[in-house]
Amino acid sequence: MTVQEFDAVFVGAGHNSLVCANYLARAGLNVLLLESRKTIGGACTSEELVPGGTFSSCSYIQMMLSSDIISDLELKRHGLSSTAPAMQEMGLWDDGQHVMLWQEIDKTLRSIEAHHKNDGEGFMRFATRLKRFGDLTQSVQFGDPPSRAALEQLFGEAGETELFQEFMEGSTEALLTKYIESDRLRGLMMFMGLVSTWGSPHTPGTAYVYGYHAVGEFERAFGRYGLPAGGMGMITQSLLRALVERGGEVRVDTKVDQILIESGRAVGVRLASGEVIRASMVVSGTDPTRSLVNMLPDGALPPAAKASAEKIDQRGSMARIHLLVDALPDYVGFTPGTVGPQHQGLNILGPSPSLYEKAWEAQQKGEFPDDMIIEALIPSVTHPGLVRVPGTHTLSLGVQQLPFDLAHGDWDSRRDEWADKVLEIYFRYAPNMRNHILGRHVITPLDLHRTYGITRGNINHMSMIGLENLFDQRPTPETSHYRTPIPGYYLCGAGSHPGGGVTGMPGHNSAQRILADLAGKEDDLTQRKFDKADRGLIDGILKTDVGQKLGYKVARSRIFRGLTERLSK
Repeated sequence: MTVQEFDAVFVGAGHNSLVCANYLARAGLNVLLLESRKTIGGACTSEELVPGGTFSSCSYIQMMLSSDIISDLELKRHGLSSTAPAMQEMGLWDDGQHVMLWQEIDKTLRSIEAHHKNDGEGFMRFATRLKRFGDLTQSVQFGDPPSRAALEQLFGEAGETELFQEFMEGSTEALLTKYIESDRLRGLMMFMGLVSTWGSPHTPGTAYVYGYHAVGEFERAFGRYGLPAGGMGMITQSLLRALVERGGEVRVDTKVDQILIESGRAVGVRLASGEVIRASMVVSGTDPTRSLVNMLPDGALPPAAKASAEKIDQRGSMARIHLLVDALPDYVGFTPGTVGPQHQGLNILGPSPSLYEKAWEAQQKGEFPDDMIIEALIPSVTHPGLVRVPGTHTLSLGVQQLPFDLAHGDWDSRRDEWADKVLEIYFRYAPNMRNHILGRHVITPLDLHRTYGITRGNINHMSMIGLENLFDQRPTPETSHYRTPIPGYYLCGAGSHPGGGVTGMPGHNSAQRILADLAGKEDDLTQRKFDKADRGLIDGILKTDVGQKLGYKVARSRIFRGLTERLSK
């Protein structure tokens, strides 16, 4: 049995572990990452799931990865290259009606108004409030998580108590109804509030899930996303190259069996092979159930901390169908045989509040709904290098609001039944695709749990609904500041503050906490402060009726695109 010594050994090589390890290696620590799969990246990975095409297996858009982290770790120098599709998102219904959200806000507003005239101005009012929420919450994303009282104080001092109530405590339906008249447009927008959730648009707390995802950025542009040229695995591969350059090491196909505890302190890990690796500290990027329950020996956690860990809410999952196809979809409402913006961005097919409610009813019963809202993306249109044969494409479909436990059978026995059902729904929107599928690969909630190591298939590692699952309560009150009650044992995964998505922030924050502890600094890490001087005048104007009308007119004008772009930074 070999014993090796490192400053820090990581459980898992997902993107947050890689981010954390990079910051530690940059500070001079000797780090080792251990990944149970044969490939790194966790849920942020690229794989040839169908021969001939490279697919982003789980996460598939770069919208939340912090530009600061990209800059700090020089990820572009290490190979990260991403492109934002001109048409970012489309809502499409089976009668051919559609709404397109573009990089250019004026084009977006005209598309919305063609769908529902009154909603252009309402959408603009909502966007300014969403941006304000993003500016305020961004100030607490980096560093130790705040308490509820500190959050309320932050919003109160900014004169935004109502904004706190809307986004922190409300539902997506209540939030969007205040600004948007069209059921269909609300359905398109509320999709972001139901990512891997256990609930419906009326569930309190889903407004925060919406705000958390929708205030992402790409190249520092608010609400925009990009597609990495080699799929989402390009993010983790660039992190790997940066880490190796800094002297870090990664071992794949290496399963950690248990965290080693001696005299109450974490001192390393024991592998499934029996090998022991010793380290001054252990950092886990896996979900909090695996980190705090499955991999710790009995008695390692104090009883109260163990009880909290065993009650972590991990309900809410999703599934994907990855297809290699030899034609582009002829979507209803578009001229057949033409390539257009409908093939560029993320398509949400059939979104409506009522369908989300029906999905929630089925989710609670452990059943599949009769109809499903489908997300569809064709990354190979933006990056043809994802396929080996010209003329073929990678088409990925996703469905949210799915149960992990089924009332009848399980996901293995009903995998094809579910996938066939989803494809029949998809063919309503793209009838020609029935005869153009060359191969498919299905990833179910059970696959997320078993293959990708995400307990019960919740890609956020635990619920993000309700303040009891967020900030200084995430993943539990005893472990919310990246430390655990066990000295030398830290958490850095999506189950920690601020949460899920490919953000890199839990990894960044955990690294800062570790380095502060090593330096003997026990105080909370300094939060990035909201720059009131920079935004205060603009936000004050946009809160008034006159300011909102002026902002709408400016945003709707092609002439002012440059100004609108600058204000979105």
